[in-house]
Amino acid sequence: MVMMGHAREPNGSGASGGRRSRRLGSATVAASVLAVVAVLTLIAVLRPVTRPPGSGTPGAATTRQPGTGSRRSAATVTIAAAARLTAVPRSFLGLSTEYWTVPAWTRHMLLARRVLSLLAVNGPIVLRIGGDSADHTFWAPSQELPEWAFELTPSWLRTVRELVARSGIHLILDLNLVTATPRDAALWARVAEAALPGESIIGFEIGNEPDIYSHSSWLSSTSGGARSRTLPRRITAANYATVFGVYARALERVDPGVPLFGPALAEPSSHLRFVSTLLRGQHRGLRAITVHRYPYSQCATRGARTFPSIARVLSEHATAGMAQTIRPALALARRAGVPLRLTEMNSVTCGGRRGVSDTFATALWAPDALFEMLHAGAASASIHVRADAINEAFSLTARGLIAHPLLYGMTLFARTLGSDPQLVPLTLRAGRALHLKAWAVRVRGDELNVLLIDKGARNAHVTLALPAGGPGKVQRLLAPSVRARSRVTLGGQRLGADARWVGRRRTETVTAGTGGYALTVGAMSAALVTVRLRAGALSGAPVG
Repeated sequence: MVMMGHAREPNGSGASGGRRSRRLGSATVAASVLAVVAVLTLIAVLRPVTRPPGSGTPGAATTRQPGTGSRRSAATVTIAAAARLTAVPRSFLGLSTEYWTVPAWTRHMLLARRVLSLLAVNGPIVLRIGGDSADHTFWAPSQELPEWAFELTPSWLRTVRELVARSGIHLILDLNLVTATPRDAALWARVAEAALPGESIIGFEIGNEPDIYSHSSWLSSTSGGARSRTLPRRITAANYATVFGVYARALERVDPGVPLFGPALAEPSSHLRFVSTLLRGQHRGLRAITVHRYPYSQCATRGARTFPSIARVLSEHATAGMAQTIRPALALARRAGVPLRLTEMNSVTCGGRRGVSDTFATALWAPDALFEMLHAGAASASIHVRADAINEAFSLTARGLIAHPLLYGMTLFARTLGSDPQLVPLTLRAGRALHLKAWAVRVRGDELNVLLIDKGARNAHVTLALPAGGPGKVQRLLAPSVRARSRVTLGGQRLGADARWVGRRRTETVTAGTGGYALTVGAMSAALVTVRLRAGALSGAPVG
């Protein structure tokens, strides 16, 4: 089991007291000054000179004596040579976006391909297209659609085909459950399968967050038009399962064996009955249970538990706590023999909150949250990257790529996974003043990647007791502050407008001492350490 050490940060408080003033004679003052000077000189002679954390070369590996102060900011990561590994599913890290976002990407095809290549390290990137736009979307070339609808056209398909063919991505297409019919969905599925490269569609997701469907909101969205008369009054677990079956049969007639996903829940822990009821139906074609997860919401009122802030995004509730919410659905899916996929995920929903969702805090949140979902047992996790949203990871514009901090965090996660990754259990012991997380992955070539994420206000002095030898390499994720919206670097580099790395790549070398590899991880930063495993270490076959 992965054990993570973190602690509460103490409330800082400064004490100030009144000073009493005395009049001293000149001889008394002189004697006092000489005594103080003598004491300070003696202390300076007897005490070794030490540099404060962060001085000199940034993040240079240092070994410190565990005094009273350093003990509170010291941590040890231990990995046993015979630790049992867990295989990481291929294409675990994915993206999710809206139907109407795709043209904004394909207008800048080269940039889109380069961004996708940053994240595709363990199999093809899976792009889920749907979200809120799914229930507005139609393939209806012979019909006149209302203004609120998004029309899928041959041009849209051509650009998606080019993106798939050039980047090698796979697709999950979300089907309209609310304003379309099963016949409409089946027609669109048949057209998409015929137009897109073979085997590129790995599944069709039926609906989008039916558990929070609101009839009144949709009545307003559709302006009371003709299609409003067919809106469902409410969507329950039972009628969703029934409609899923109707869609499944319609799709089977036009595309035998088509893989189907559902129920795409917004709140899987609160609405677990949608999962259990769907699985009881034993629907032909159901290949995965899908859920969505956001720890916070811009739609929440200030003062609510789900109202977003930087402190909350950096909290364990936003990562380990969020992973706990998928475990009941995951257990049901496992018993049914199907995987659970997170087809939509981000730190703050409702488009995100400015000053929170667009800051460096999300770069520290993303790799930790993704590893928590991986550790929980999810088969994949797709970060939602809707265009023109505050919580987007990147923007593709006429002026080039705008890389937001979230993209750097996702890229760090991808680098940690590497190729043929296997999750390695570890033990983390950390001082009570720290908020440090640690994750380890064995990658092809007998290398071990250890990711250290310091989400606290103190520098962490970390010793890595690893079954490894020789020098290790360290690359760091840094920003001017946790509130920074730009000037983020990974390994000393930043992403330029052409979606290529700018600047000289900077890594540090760390060598093993008697207790292991020692380095300092700066407050509100992350460090990826790569070492070569000793012969025979971590050589057991990974479990599924």
